[in-house]
Amino acid sequence: MSLREARSGSSSPRKRGATLADVAEVAGVSASTASRALNGRGELAEATRAAVLQAAAALDFRPSAVARSLRTRTTFTVGFVVPDVASPFYAAALKGAQATLEGAGYRVMLMDSEQTEAGEVAALRTLLDQRVDGLLVATTGLSPKRFHEVAGGSDTPCVFFDSLVWRAGAGSVALDNEPGIRLLVEHLAEHGHERIAILAGSLAETSGAERLRAFRKAMRRNGLRVAAGYERHCRWTVDSGRAGTDELLDLATPPTAVVASSAELALGCLAACRAGGVALPDDLALVCFDDPYFGDLLEPPLTAVGYDPAEVGRAAAALLVESMQDGDRPYRAVTVPVELVRRRSCGCPG
Repeated sequence: MSLREARSGSSSPRKRGATLADVAEVAGVSASTASRALNGRGELAEATRAAVLQAAAALDFRPSAVARSLRTRTTFTVGFVVPDVASPFYAAALKGAQATLEGAGYRVMLMDSEQTEAGEVAALRTLLDQRVDGLLVATTGLSPKRFHEVAGGSDTPCVFFDSLVWRAGAGSVALDNEPGIRLLVEHLAEHGHERIAILAGSLAETSGAERLRAFRKAMRRNGLRVAAGYERHCRWTVDSGRAGTDELLDLATPPTAVVASSAELALGCLAACRAGGVALPDDLALVCFDDPYFGDLLEPPLTAVGYDPAEVGRAAAALLVESMQDGDRPYRAVTVPVELVRRRSCGCPG
């Protein structure tokens, strides 16, 4: 096959996808020489290397990922497991992680555990069966024992983010949960609120448990008591947040303010108040741990603890790349800072 034929697209190899042998034939070299030229290995004359590169470009040659995996014993893929792919937080974290991983030569395989342990276990087993090189996991609450039962026999490094498995994996990236909740409670106290309730997320997850503990601690620090029934344990869903808010509003002495532990729970609270004719912030103040990208578009705009969710993904991916490239690196824990974003849902001026 000539270089002119390769460029014209008239040859059959072009239609079926060019092989290394096709590149070698067009360049007039052996397959081993073509391989060295394409991989930048070995001492080759510049004219030879240029001829191989020109032939590869003309043929639109794409190296086989399967062959590369067999040669290097790596798949250049990373598993990404989250409880809910529809969550704005996890979507943004995925974008951040993907940019970092692709820059390091890895592709992402996304799995949704659907907020269940069984779904998370199935996702982990599927990814390990696919021989991924690493795992990024926001757990639904696996115990260390259960995680090691599923993944302990593999040397695949795992970095947890958002919700963690204690003493497991190669590293972790968490949000600054306690200071974030403290900021929200103190801000409501500054507005004069004493009857403050919380829509707490799943207590099986470290993020949910830490935010509830932080709420109780912040209430005590401000000399406030958590009234009976003011803690509502929810799934991380809008429907669960709505149901929890309905229960709070039905109390004989309902709260005057609510801390939502996630954006989904805050949306559920807004929906319940709208359906029940409860005016925000006049009848009920609302603040949220999470500042979703649409927070300032809600009515009223949402006061929240904000952070960059993409940075969570980037930081987790960076830890994983380090671990995949150097398995002897010590465990590292990263905490992403948060800040208070004041809007009208708490009673602040617009």
